[in-house]
Amino acid sequence: MVSSPRYVLESYDIYLKVLHTFAGLYIWEYLTTFGFEWNIYTGKRPWRWSYIPYIATRLLCLTSLIIGIVGVNLKRPFDCDAWLRGIVITAWPAGGGASFLLLLRAVAIWSMDRRVVVFATLAWLSGFSASLFAITRGHSKWSSLIKTCSLIGTDEYRWSMLTAFVVNVTLLGTMIVGVIHKRLDTRLWKLLYYQGLFWISAAIFTEVPGVVMPFLNINEPWDVMFQAPLLVVVVIASSRSYRDLFQHVIDVTIIPVPDYWE
Repeated sequence: MVSSPRYVLESYDIYLKVLHTFAGLYIWEYLTTFGFEWNIYTGKRPWRWSYIPYIATRLLCLTSLIIGIVGVNLKRPFDCDAWLRGIVITAWPAGGGASFLLLLRAVAIWSMDRRVVVFATLAWLSGFSASLFAITRGHSKWSSLIKTCSLIGTDEYRWSMLTAFVVNVTLLGTMIVGVIHKRLDTRLWKLLYYQGLFWISAAIFTEVPGVVMPFLNINEPWDVMFQAPLLVVVVIASSRSYRDLFQHVIDVTIIPVPDYWE
């Protein structure tokens, strides 16, 4: 671990820029796509239980980012452990919710094939278990060097991050295979296929650094440097995939609305 004060300060400055950038990106995404939720709240969309994980995932992600931004901008000592707990108990469930939305899309594409349902559910449960473990890890205390909370034990997230990465790539891959399996020369098929390729590429691009850095354990800022980008991209990918499939699914027969969405 590189712990020289100058390098830690430089690393933390980079971390702040990354956190603010992706928090701003997600807030913009949330506000510009809030019309979908608004139609649910106002009854313009028939109620389906799958709206619950969709709404919860987006709100948890937003809450986690806001807690993080508020904390790093406070310049007086406060309860850093409580601040970190607030972040992890919202961020990790948000990541689990994003994976669940990918599961819903995967089994919908496969028309509720029992083998896919069992496989995808077991994959999601393993990732969710890792998330519960991660919530209990890590601590934080006030640092006079960086004038804010310093994270301690961030390398303990490494195995949970690796598990979440494997689960998300597995579910995204299941979606891609399902679309290829149902190959049809239609605009919907092409939309689902290229969407899947784009999001699996985006997820891998952002998740790989987020998984690798805790294993390298350079210092605390670098250990969590890509956590915000990872969470934001995965939540955006899963929520957009959910909305896009839902908006096309009603009048399309190749992917009928599953009963479990009711």
